[in-house]
Amino acid sequence: MGAAAVRSGTRVAEISALTERAARAASGFASLGIGAGDVVAVYLRNDFPFFEASAAAGLVGAYSTPVNWHNSPDEARYIFENSGAKAIVIHADLWRGIEKAIPKDVPVFVVETPPEIVTAYGLSAEAAKLPAGTQDWGQWLAQFPPIQAGPAEPPGSMIYTSGTTGHPKGVRR
Repeated sequence: MGAAAVRSGTRVAEISALTERAARAASGFASLGIGAGDVVAVYLRNDFPFFEASAAAGLVGAYSTPVNWHNSPDEARYIFENSGAKAIVIHADLWRGIEKAIPKDVPVFVVETPPEIVTAYGLSAEAAKLPAGTQDWGQWLAQFPPIQAGPAEPPGSMIYTSGTTGHPKGVRR
């Protein structure tokens, strides 16, 4: 029997590898001053980096805030600003659509859009590539050692409601 793993299309990632990458990302987040009670926005479709960034946020005591990739740039900007996101992790093709909505001085880590997502959504190969001048998520986290300790209990996530009375409301779970 093989090691526990997650599959996405033809790609397979062992849980141990995802856990190590999350621990490296946690060290990176800590180096940016991200810690207890802060927010890391995750603007990704279902992909391995979604797990990595979410787990990394928890390891430093920060909330992972998934942002619906169907949001308009204004809706995304509202969530980034309202949540107080200290970092954003985003797929390359999604970055292109909301680049101007990202608050200044918030670090952005871009993930190359994987082949199965490119195919599923009819994206061009060019749209999936990292845009020039952006910070590659994988290269960034690879430069950090895995974090050695985290909080006893990660805080969970911060989700946004549908906003029936105006703007969506952030709910810390």
